[in-house]
Amino acid sequence: MNWKEEFIQLSQPADGRVAPAFKPHHAAVALILIGREQPLGRYDLCEKMSIGEGSVRTLMKRLSEANLIEAEGKQGQTLTKSGQALFDRIAKDVPIGLELDVRRLVMYDYAFANLVKGRANRISDGVRQRDEAIIQGGYGQAGATTLIHKAGNLVMPPDDFNILRVYEEETILVVESLRTEDGDVVVIGSANEQNLAREVAMAAVMTLF
Repeated sequence: MNWKEEFIQLSQPADGRVAPAFKPHHAAVALILIGREQPLGRYDLCEKMSIGEGSVRTLMKRLSEANLIEAEGKQGQTLTKSGQALFDRIAKDVPIGLELDVRRLVMYDYAFANLVKGRANRISDGVRQRDEAIIQGGYGQAGATTLIHKAGNLVMPPDDFNILRVYEEETILVVESLRTEDGDVVVIGSANEQNLAREVAMAAVMTLF
């Protein structure tokens, strides 16, 4: 089972009950946030996600029941050994995720860029990633831009447009911040809400696995 499938399983209805409000990409974002900032409390996690407090509480309960997180006193949640192993598997594929100021490259005010290692061969035109961001974020609320590092350049599919020609500052920022290499993919989720941009970026990334 790959890491994406683990989050899909985590998000399924339990014991015949109604499916939780959170989606697999929410669960992935939550685990990554906890892994990067541990210990992380529930209220802090709520502030970093677009879903409501009740959904975050359910999500954390699921992560705990799956033995992926555990409480560290009153300080917040940390990863268990199993949680750390899952985090490490994600980090091997998606080692860096950052909020970047690349407003000219995207449709909305906030942008969150994920580096995806060695998945350029999975990209045809970037439409699937864009559509997934729209589906998960809402039409007119979010989107995604997909770039590929190819032959030393950051290009936009499907016609391999070298974005350096028009977006020099943004290209330099992306390449230097994410340390892209040939064969890598950059998936930039964008939205008018910071947390939603992070979440749709992950939703788009998960289409590559």
